[in-house]
Amino acid sequence: RELLESKSDFLVDLAAAPSDYFAPGRPRLADGMLLMLDRVDGFWPKAGAAGLGQLRAVKDIDCSAWFFKAHFFQDPVQPGSLGIEAMLQALQFYMLHTGMDRGIAQARFEPIALKQPHRWKYRGQVLPKHRQVHTTLEITETGHDARGAYALANASLWADGQRIYELNGLGMRIVAGLAAESAG
Repeated sequence: RELLESKSDFLVDLAAAPSDYFAPGRPRLADGMLLMLDRVDGFWPKAGAAGLGQLRAVKDIDCSAWFFKAHFFQDPVQPGSLGIEAMLQALQFYMLHTGMDRGIAQARFEPIALKQPHRWKYRGQVLPKHRQVHTTLEITETGHDARGAYALANASLWADGQRIYELNGLGMRIVAGLAAESAG
């Protein structure tokens, strides 16, 4: 809860598609209907138990959003996979913001860090009545190996101040693009 309520002067409006996070030629965040974050309104680069940083992102809920119409007939909810996607996008933001793609040929994100165990606790749903969803991350490990760059985090998803998902061991990788892989 402390991270959810912490003051910060940091703000990146992702709805405006800033080029640092959506540029061609480097890994990029999802856009359009699949962008599950409107803005990152908190970043503390040296915070957390590992001293690698903490992050907070926000999505304003639109009760007419496509996923409410498409998920569960007469019982609209945001699919749990989109909550996980918000967490992954927050981790991708961290990786781009800290330049973890530098030096990787035709860098791209893997869908999720493969062969990385994680644990997900689910305690509720995002409903059309909710006003905001916050995603919080605490970075637990970063590094580079033979496959590329990686970051691990513990993440939470909050609907109107109530934590509804918790995912420990969330992982993301930036790897060389397909053309670079086949050339090597």
